[in-house]
Amino acid sequence: EGILMAHPDVQEVAVVGVASEAWGETPVAFVVHADTSAATGLPGADAAAELMGWANRQLGSTQRISAVIWVDALPRSAIGKVLKRDLRERYSASKA
Repeated sequence: EGILMAHPDVQEVAVVGVASEAWGETPVAFVVHADTSAATGLPGADAAAELMGWANRQLGSTQRISAVIWVDALPRSAIGKVLKRDLRERYSASKA
């Protein structure tokens, strides 16, 4: 998360482990883009691939993220904690 937060296009990020047939578990990044607005919308797949490549060049082989998913906002609890369980469920539901 720290490496991704250093990128100028990233406002917020949460990285969660999700099930992977090849690795058992693999990291996926949910990212709020710094310039997301109703007018511009979320960035596309090319921007996600670029961000993922940028981050993975700085990470060790066991830490590399396998996907970047653009979101409008990260789900939070009443006290402001990111609900990573909700992100895992969202990812699993999108693959079903």
